[in-house]
Amino acid sequence: MKKWIISIVSILSICLVFSSTVSEYDAQAVGPTVKIKKYKNNRYYQYAVISGAKYKRANAKMLEHTKKIYKVNAKLQTKLKKDLKSGRAMKGMQYWSKISCKKKYSSSSKISILCVNDTYDGGAHGMQTVKSFNLYKGKVIGLKPAFSSEKNYVDGKSYAKNYMLNHPNDYPFADHQTTIAGHSFFWTSKGLKVVFDPYEVNSYAAGIQYVSVPSKYLK
Repeated sequence: MKKWIISIVSILSICLVFSSTVSEYDAQAVGPTVKIKKYKNNRYYQYAVISGAKYKRANAKMLEHTKKIYKVNAKLQTKLKKDLKSGRAMKGMQYWSKISCKKKYSSSSKISILCVNDTYDGGAHGMQTVKSFNLYKGKVIGLKPAFSSEKNYVDGKSYAKNYMLNHPNDYPFADHQTTIAGHSFFWTSKGLKVVFDPYEVNSYAAGIQYVSVPSKYLK
């Protein structure tokens, strides 16, 4: 009898775990289709396209951002020619500005696309900057509107700052002036992650950095 009860409990436990796993998967799966496309069929200039008529405006914004990067690259090629001719650039040197995009999160109400712009114009090294496109119920929003209230926005900023200050090995450049305000972000299954470009809270070698904000503060 005891073995029978143990077997039933084990089966129920497995079902519970499976159900939890499926629910988490569905949070991602129920969202619209997101495709990463190449502008002018060039793999260095990516942009995202979200399926559905209500995302038309968001799709246009993402494409426009990639077009701007493409134009920046064209100007850099003109600059490179001048620098090569004047001797400011060594033979064989290349300048560039390119963009890669990736879907970070997709559900029925929230979508996050993260795009990284990599630029080199002759300095000691290139530079990466991040721009995210976050949609809530079909509209592109910034970081502050992702929070459920003004109070939660203030509390969320404090949470993120305190976390960075309490982890100096991970965020050595963070200080009491550091803030998540105005930064790119993307949603996760547990809340969101705010993005810091190189040099903001860590060295260039450490690359792009992230700090999490729990879902309890968010819409």
